[in-house]
Amino acid sequence: MQRRSMRIFAVALVGLIALTGCGKKGRSHDGGLGGFVSGGSGGDNPASGPTDLPSGLPTGVPTDLPSGVPSDLDVPSYEAPTPSYTYSAPPTYNSNGTNDITATGCDYDESTHSFQYTLDLRNPETQSMHYSITIEWENQSGGSLLGSDYKSVTVASGSSQTLSATSYRYLTEQTSFTCKVTSALKYPSST
Repeated sequence: MQRRSMRIFAVALVGLIALTGCGKKGRSHDGGLGGFVSGGSGGDNPASGPTDLPSGLPTGVPTDLPSGVPSDLDVPSYEAPTPSYTYSAPPTYNSNGTNDITATGCDYDESTHSFQYTLDLRNPETQSMHYSITIEWENQSGGSLLGSDYKSVTVASGSSQTLSATSYRYLTEQTSFTCKVTSALKYPSST
């Protein structure tokens, strides 16, 4: 029985040593909890971070950011050119060209059965002119139209031109007739 009580005593002693932490070197017993510590709130002395980190912003960094065009740049200014118009009035002219025509040779050729009329045209204008001319032959006794011709011609400024007007008609009897320029419209030529 002594052996059994010895065994109980030894187990109790080992348990006591384990609970109190006796026999282990370098352990402190602050707080009386022995050598077993699990988790917790960090105790009285929490861990601190490194002490060599900078506490403020770095120096020499600009604090104002640009908000527009730099003032030291020369931005060229642009002014729209002012258009200049020069207006020159077109030269004036008389659109009635009958005064530019001298007509001669009012006749009837029996061999060709045609009325004849010769027109001498002179352009007095300062520019080239186009003429549209109508010629008619009329019966002198009754005023009826016997024939007509149309001429279209361009005459340079200060130049002259001769035109031959002709109208074919077979006459069976003696007839008196007149030759006349009924219209001579003129206008500036585009060429």
